[in-house]
Amino acid sequence: MSVQKQAWNKEDLARRLCHALDIGRQAVEELAEKGYTDPEEPGNNIRPEKLISETAFLLLAASTAADTSDIRKRIEDLARLLIPHARSERMLLGMCLHPAMALDYAQAHLCLARLGYPDANFDLLLRQSMGSQARYGRERVPHRMLEQEWLTAVWENPAAGSRPHTLPSAPGSVLNHSMDLLNCSREDIYALTHALMYVRDFNIAPRRLPRRRAEIMAEAEALLARCLDEQDYDTGGEVLLAWPLTGRSWNAASVFGFRVLTQVEDQAGFLPASSTRLARLEKLKGSHRTHYLLATAYHTIYVMGLLCATALQPGRTPPSRIPIGTVVPGSAKMLLRFLDTDPRSAHWRDELEKLTEPERDAIAGLLLNIAFRRKVSRGEFGVLRELLDAAHALGLSGTPAASQTAEMLERLATFAEIKQTRVEKVRKAEDLEEVLSTQL
Repeated sequence: MSVQKQAWNKEDLARRLCHALDIGRQAVEELAEKGYTDPEEPGNNIRPEKLISETAFLLLAASTAADTSDIRKRIEDLARLLIPHARSERMLLGMCLHPAMALDYAQAHLCLARLGYPDANFDLLLRQSMGSQARYGRERVPHRMLEQEWLTAVWENPAAGSRPHTLPSAPGSVLNHSMDLLNCSREDIYALTHALMYVRDFNIAPRRLPRRRAEIMAEAEALLARCLDEQDYDTGGEVLLAWPLTGRSWNAASVFGFRVLTQVEDQAGFLPASSTRLARLEKLKGSHRTHYLLATAYHTIYVMGLLCATALQPGRTPPSRIPIGTVVPGSAKMLLRFLDTDPRSAHWRDELEKLTEPERDAIAGLLLNIAFRRKVSRGEFGVLRELLDAAHALGLSGTPAASQTAEMLERLATFAEIKQTRVEKVRKAEDLEEVLSTQL
């Protein structure tokens, strides 16, 4: 086996997963009963239901990689700790009062039942809520509809094994339509990553994708580039899940992205979230500090746990080195010229410095995606033509971001023509008005 194809150390992946499970235990102990209310930044508020559901989600993913006693014990301990919260009176009453959200309140229960911790009484009330007249009384966007369909499948048919068809809402979701890679919102990226998790079911009972896998992965690489450049490791970690979830071999860009996340986690002690204000954290003491850190960072830590759990599955582990296929020598250097005009302090640049020249050239597509996103966000449309020419010269112009950039330039050219026509019409009207006023 060549050095380039050597797999990532599974003990390291297991260690990172165990860390996420340990944080999960602490989060449940501290926040599962009352959640978290931030008097200064309401955006940090956490409802107990959210934390409980996401912890159960982590447990389900971790169960696919429970090959070691350390992981199994942590799953068992955390599951038992979570059960009374997942099936509390709060959850039961929520299903009674809001039948359209019955599966939302039952998510943790369903995950636990799938792990071997059933509860017949909870199922009884869930069945009543699901059969009520108001069951469908809540409008949902496609990826939230997929969530409901996934939860229903978990409840009705929890057994492992591939499913021949995709979930009903998948064809109408972002999984089946091209994303706006240049101007999409963070919520748009979440829609893709969550839809993918629900359709693929952490490879327990995966469904077919509604679109060609290669098309989805090409868009995922562009989204990964954006997340790395913005140091959004919460969303970036979810995007990286696309590779092990689809069975697609980890390519140079995804391996590089995973290396960035692991280095950041090692330096900080956990994968940091953008919502955690370090200056504020340093001022807090005792339980206030603990609760703030858990509330703002637990989700990103869970994402790293999901990623490592899925990467531990057979055949899904990333290589330890950047895979080098057919590269164009000097391609990274050519593209970095466009990025160095707008230097940013991003962790990916630190990791880039550790790569050999061939490894840098192997992630040229990622660098191109970063450049496209930067230039569009800064309104530097004139440079985009030069960037497209460089992409063509490097054989990278067939990527989704490149084609969307070309389409944008065509639209801008049409816009310029329309604007010029309007200016000329106004000028002619002004000239005519001047002539008429002179004659009169």
